[in-house]
Amino acid sequence: MSWFQDDCILSDERPQEGVADGVLLQRRSFFRLSAATIAAGLAASCATVAGGKGAGTALLDEPPTGETLDLAEFMAQMSPRAKQFIASGGALEEAYLMSVGELMARLETPTYDQAMGATQAHVESRRSVGAPLEFVAVMFQLEPGKGFPHHDHRNYNGVILGVEGEVHIKNYDFVDGSVVPPEGATFQIRQTRDERILPGRFSTLGTSRDNIHVVTAGPEGATVLDVFTFMTEDAKSYDMDVEAEPRDAERGIFDATWV
Repeated sequence: MSWFQDDCILSDERPQEGVADGVLLQRRSFFRLSAATIAAGLAASCATVAGGKGAGTALLDEPPTGETLDLAEFMAQMSPRAKQFIASGGALEEAYLMSVGELMARLETPTYDQAMGATQAHVESRRSVGAPLEFVAVMFQLEPGKGFPHHDHRNYNGVILGVEGEVHIKNYDFVDGSVVPPEGATFQIRQTRDERILPGRFSTLGTSRDNIHVVTAGPEGATVLDVFTFMTEDAKSYDMDVEAEPRDAERGIFDATWV
């Protein structure tokens, strides 16, 4: 699962792509922002958020306005937050994730024309920069009962917003913390959350907290908007097989192996 390592800004010739069993990637709603984007095109936004404040405080000092955001406004406000969070080395991650969720909850779901217009304009002005990918916002359509198998999110975090239908999400932690066992070895994960995400609600996962999850659409299918923030250029996901029955039901611990 390394969809974000390739050129993510594609033409209108392939608006959808199957990325998992019963899951379509809505490429038309995919945005790419880089360090150069922030520096060149969003300097004013960065100054507004960070101006006069000490490092690590802007995330908490800007109260929600209650106003809705269009696509351009969402991208502009998201950029300095992602930049600050990455520059901090991941400090105040929970505050950062909540701030991303707040922006997503205010976003007016983009239409095809809005998404394509913003994406194409961004491609024209930034394609030649070649800077590291800092965050992406992407829509997925999940068929009824389909979704993503168990997988981790190495060196990145995410916020999932329900747009249509509902999704069932279970999250897990590695029992051994940050230790990544070799392929083929059995390791243990502990279930930490079990929730259903309806339209307007969101779920978060951190770089270590709840970093593993499995996502399944409800009986009517679902559409979700994901925002991922990458701490390193090699951030990616790996699928795993998880035993159906826990080895320790009381603690919610399951055996797993990398696929």
